Parts: sequence; C-alpha cells; structure tokens
Amino acid sequence: MKIKEKISISVFSIILLLVLASSGLFTLGALGVFAQNIDFPPQIVPRTALVELFVQGSCLTCPTAEFCLEDLAYEYGTTKLILVQEHLWGDGYDTAETNARYDWYVGDGKKGTPDVFIDGLIKRIQGLSCDCVEGNYECYKDAIDEEIARPSLLELSASKTIIEPDCIIEGTVKNISDTPLKDLAVCGMVGKEGDESGLYNYIQDIFPFQNMPALLPEATFNFKFIPEISLAPKSEVDEKEEVLHLVIFVQNLKTKEVLQALYVE
Repeated sequence: MKIKEKISISVFSIILLLVLASSGLFTLGALGVFAQNIDFPPQIVPRTALVELFVQGSCLTCPTAEFCLEDLAYEYGTTKLILVQEHLWGDGYDTAETNARYDWYVGDGKKGTPDVFIDGLIKRIQGLSCDCVEGNYECYKDAIDEEIARPSLLELSASKTIIEPDCIIEGTVKNISDTPLKDLAVCGMVGKEGDESGLYNYIQDIFPFQNMPALLPEATFNFKFIPEISLAPKSEVDEKEEVLHLVIFVQNLKTKEVLQALYVE
C-alpha cells in the first residue's frame, strides 16, 4: 500500500472515531485516545422540617394551633414533618429542658403561647394568624411547604437499640453540600403520647448538644445518645408497650437554624 493511501485511511479513521464519540456511541477513552470526565450530579436529600409548638396548659388559643399542626403532621408523615409539643411554665407537662429551650430561642423577646418555630429560627409564628381554623391551617401549611421545598445540606441517619430499660440511639451526620459547614451540633428529643388534647408527642427529655467539628464536603460525624427516660418494663404495661417518640436533629448554634431532622423508628 502506498504511503499516501495509508495516510488517507488513518485520517479517515480518526474522523470516524471523532464522529462516533460525539454521537455518544462510545467514548474514545476506551481506546486510550482521550479520558472522559464524568460529572456526577450532587446528592439530593429531601428536607424534613422540625416544627416545635410551645404551649401552656391554661392557654385558650393553643388548642387551635394544636389541631392544625397535628392534622398537618398526620397528612405529611414524619419523612416531611416532625411535630413536637413543648410545654411551658409549670403546667404539669413541662420540663426544665423545654423551658430552657424556649428561653434560648426567645431571650428577652416577646413570649407567649402558642408559639411555633419551624426549623428553629427560620420561621416563627407566635399566636394565631386569624380567628378561623382554616386560616391558621393554611398559614402553617404555607410556611412548612416553603421550608421542606429547600434541599438539605446534610444527610442524617440513626437507629435505636433497646436494652431494657434503656434505649440507645446511634447515628451519623454527613455533609452532602459542596461547602464546609460549621457551628453545628446534633441534638435529640424524647416525646410521649397522651390521650388528652395537647399531648401529641409532648417532649419529656431533650439531649445535651453534641458539638460537631467543621464538616468539609463528604465528611461525617458519628453520635450516640442514651435518653434519661427509661422504657417501662413489659410487666408494668397493661395493654401495650410504652411508645417513645425519638427525634434527632442538627442545629446551627449561632443562627439557631435546624438544618435537618429525623424521626427514629
């Protein structure tokens, strides 16, 4: 074969390879010509909103807020919305931790119930927006929808192990964003269920914050909690085991924003 014919065939082969590669039929990297760069899409984790409803036993307007938010909690499920009720000011269901958490949020600001915090200080709704139940329902729903529409910067996982009478919670926080995250702490709550109005997942234990180091992208932080509330022995439970509602969340200690929450089944 003549030299000119060899050159023509080689040029034609290269052009053919480039055309096929541009059409996506195969990559030239497989032949060692070029290395293809693959950009993986960022990981997307749905955001779960933590809604904290602060109430007081003698509050006349609290039942309206309780009704609306409990209805929303059942409608959305715990993968989208976790509702906790924190009682205040000596009503018989409050604790030192619930009172301290409310003071941490409000400080010297205006206090009063019902007081709703959606993902910490991201959104606060104090009192009722109007006199009708439907209007308050829509007000809460709009605020919650806006929050769960935001992508999460964190992936939060946890599991529980029952070693009677204790419950051990262990888990991991992972930064799935492309920026470092700082000033974060992981925390949790234990709630009980009552038969009376206002006792939907009412909090009886709040864990101390576990401060986290600055998390670089893809970095993780492991945590472990043992609630102070112990499970009642089966022999002391008449009809069914006592149900404890376990909630874990990550919060920015400076802005007081809750970045992600998880209901531990």
